[in-house]
Amino acid sequence: MKLQNKINIRFLMVTLLVFTIAGVIFYFALDRVIDHNIKGILKSRKTNVILYLQHNKVDKIIFGSPDQSIFIRQIAKTKDYSFISDTLAYDEREKEMIPFRKIVFTTSANDNYFEVTILQSLLESEDLQGIIFYFMSALFFLILLALFFLNRWLSEKAWKPFFKSLSLLKSWKINEIHPVKFDQTGISEFDHLNSTLEEMIQKMQSDFINLKEFTENASHEIQTPLAIIKSKLEIILNDHELSDTQHKRLHDAFETVNRLSKLNEALLLLSKIENQQFAEKTEIDFCILIHSRLEYLEELFALKQIELSVQLDVPVIISIHPMLADILINNLLSNALKHNFNHGKIFLSSGINKITFSNTGKSLTIDPSKLFKRFVKNNTLEESTGLGLAIADEICKANHLMLIYTYQNDLHSFTLSKVIE
Repeated sequence: MKLQNKINIRFLMVTLLVFTIAGVIFYFALDRVIDHNIKGILKSRKTNVILYLQHNKVDKIIFGSPDQSIFIRQIAKTKDYSFISDTLAYDEREKEMIPFRKIVFTTSANDNYFEVTILQSLLESEDLQGIIFYFMSALFFLILLALFFLNRWLSEKAWKPFFKSLSLLKSWKINEIHPVKFDQTGISEFDHLNSTLEEMIQKMQSDFINLKEFTENASHEIQTPLAIIKSKLEIILNDHELSDTQHKRLHDAFETVNRLSKLNEALLLLSKIENQQFAEKTEIDFCILIHSRLEYLEELFALKQIELSVQLDVPVIISIHPMLADILINNLLSNALKHNFNHGKIFLSSGINKITFSNTGKSLTIDPSKLFKRFVKNNTLEESTGLGLAIADEICKANHLMLIYTYQNDLHSFTLSKVIE
């Protein structure tokens, strides 16, 4: 969930809680005001009735009002009392029982004693409370809605510099020469973040350039002496005056230098891939590429008498640097060939956005999850550097591809597929 949406949701929850508490308080306050107002009306009518009784003789007193809200009854002298209570009574106009509040009291007038009952309808008050409640609920809802969109609009404006900086970071590549420059936002937190990012990017670019120079220098300075050593050893190995023991020792040294040269090349390649030095990409049909590589490997397949089954009918187009594509396919085919039996089988098939390389061979003696780790070997082949699959995996990661290993029906399978974003 976006931070902006999370802030909006929390803001609305707090606002709703405040409005709910305020609404409850308002409701009870309104109820008390209406209750106080009704009591005031009853007391005012009580005063008017007392004045009416005091200014009229008994024979002229009307003991019931036309609207049946006042009832007067003459009584014998008794103790004074006055109380207010709620009741239900039938209303002729509404044609139903409705709630009333009544006041019952005794009073004396002209040496006569009376008990008076005054009724005040609560229906209008309840209707008024309902109308006010629904009106306030609708008003609260509209306020919440307005606050939500207002807060969202304000948040978008406030976070606009951040998303602009984020967009610039997404488009930035470490191998770019031009330094990254963020705009001044006028917001101290974002300006501080941008200045920190600028310093960090400058340091990363500087480290990248130094590392790139180191790998280029290492490629030249290490490979050249190794090539000289190899050539000298080849010349010595052709000397027929060497004894068998000397020849064996020199041959072992030659193989060690040869393996060291391959190891150096593999490590340099891994370094270049990780440093994104293969930025240029081309749309390549891997099925066509595999067919071209198979032509070069025909003799090796024939040497081990490998049965090859190719079903690459579905084109698989991948955007990748041509050199990396060549290395990736070569490593996967070489892996299927090296770790196969004599008279073994290799199956190559393509599907929608995926290619599968399957081969027979001995079962794994290591944890499959470590298969793509550097210098991890499933066997002790001297010619193996333990970096072939690590390089293939690194190429896949750098080009939004996925390489998955499975072992089923005595077949080792590597499935190369596009990552669906």
